[in-house]
Amino acid sequence: MVYSSLTLLASTAIKSFKYKLLTQPKTVCIDEAIAQLESEVTELEKYGQELLAHKQQQQQEILQETVTQGIEELEILANKINTLASQLEAEMSNFKEIAVKVNRSYQDLQLLPNSQLMEWNESTLRQSRPLNIWEVHDTSIPIVVKRGKKFILTTKIVNLFPAEAIDDKTKARAAQKCRSSLEAWLVKQNSFKHK
Repeated sequence: MVYSSLTLLASTAIKSFKYKLLTQPKTVCIDEAIAQLESEVTELEKYGQELLAHKQQQQQEILQETVTQGIEELEILANKINTLASQLEAEMSNFKEIAVKVNRSYQDLQLLPNSQLMEWNESTLRQSRPLNIWEVHDTSIPIVVKRGKKFILTTKIVNLFPAEAIDDKTKARAAQKCRSSLEAWLVKQNSFKHK
């Protein structure tokens, strides 16, 4: 116990002596002190700017990585949505084809005598027209379009009833008819002006 107390006392004395040696003021002129402080301030400013630049670079790298990963995820999801949209469009077309076939049979069934399927009311008695088994209200499906770096979530209208292809002769006849109608109208308008 005595030995440890002496050791502790000696250790404390040595530390206080070292502290006094380190903190002993040196005689320095004011110009040297100011120059030393200015040098230290310049070093601190330089160190602070380096830290700030390093922090900004790290932040930029983190943001760039986040954007890159996000774009990759968006591309995967966009492809998935567009694949599902294509499948949905094909299924809608299949639905229409089957519905048209079934609808013919459904209407024929309604026209049979003693049919229980037809809804009877005053209008039915006046005009016996069979009901349809299906209707189309909305044929739009979601798709993703990419323009540059932008992803656009929008809809595409599925045309379940495409128009028949028109040949060139039919188009030419229709254009000639429109031209003839326009010329006739212009002649008529010109005759009204001169009266």
